[in-house]
Amino acid sequence: MIPLNDQQKQLIFDYCFGLTSELENAQIQELIFSNEQAARIAQAIKAALSPLDLLTPKQCPEELAEGTIWRAKQTMRTSQLRLTELITAEQSRKPSAGERLWRGLFGRLATAAIFVIVGSALITGGRLASNYAHQRYWQTKCAANLGGLFTSLSNYQNDNDGQLPSIAAPPGSPWYRIGDQGSENVSNTRRMWLLAKHGYAQPEDFICPANRIQKVFPANPEQLNDFPDRTFVSYSFRIRCPKSAPTDFGKRVVISDLNPLFEKIIPTPTGFMIILNNDMLTKNSPNHAGRGQNVLFCDGSVQFVRSRHVDVSMDDIFTLQDISCYEGVELPATETDAFLAP
Repeated sequence: MIPLNDQQKQLIFDYCFGLTSELENAQIQELIFSNEQAARIAQAIKAALSPLDLLTPKQCPEELAEGTIWRAKQTMRTSQLRLTELITAEQSRKPSAGERLWRGLFGRLATAAIFVIVGSALITGGRLASNYAHQRYWQTKCAANLGGLFTSLSNYQNDNDGQLPSIAAPPGSPWYRIGDQGSENVSNTRRMWLLAKHGYAQPEDFICPANRIQKVFPANPEQLNDFPDRTFVSYSFRIRCPKSAPTDFGKRVVISDLNPLFEKIIPTPTGFMIILNNDMLTKNSPNHAGRGQNVLFCDGSVQFVRSRHVDVSMDDIFTLQDISCYEGVELPATETDAFLAP
């Protein structure tokens, strides 16, 4: 094993803090995967930073945002009407000569104050409304994107005797090693990559529009066995129960926004380990700032949900039942145990 130089160590440090470019990210991920020293350094830094994950900001409930915007608008409307009444009443009164002198001065000051107050209210209310509309816009764009992937799945199924994309993987195979282009099937994303590989979908269709990531997509996706790396896919796909046939029925979730538990996995030659805590059990997908996630059901419908408990059994779609420690090889024990990863 060749020792790391200072520049490589610095890049690993910057990578763990999210300070590297997309090109550097790919290089560092390859280095971490192939070099044990790099993997140990990255794991040590991530372990030191892990307590910071508990400091996630609390998101404002949508109903509160809607109510605040409505009250801001009502206050502005009421204030404007009252101001109009006062101005009309004042203008209808005939002032004395002395009053006219002072009215000019105080009138200008009052007008300036009114502009400041009304302008401040407009800016505050406008920001709230703009932020809410902005988030709704990206949720809708994401839902449309998932609808397009359902069309791609349907077309693939029609051309393959009713079979959905699938790959053969022996028991115990990892499902997290996205970007590995070897002959072994070591990620759950490979079967979905078949849609891009065979022209049923475009590679960029697998990135949530809310992420707005600028990527250089492969010119010849048919030559790859999987997505180039983790940054080229921001959705999570259902991991099937090995006892069930590769078909979908009922109101089952097929694809969702990114699973927050495995967002920052650093794959190493020896694997990884994640032990769940209470915070992890309540996190929503990072795609929409933790407000919730879009989920695509096997009937083609898409729904934005603020709870992770969906599917026919109202199961947590980001974890497996009765499993709190993950090493990237776990599988559902039953078809009703919905699990979308990585």
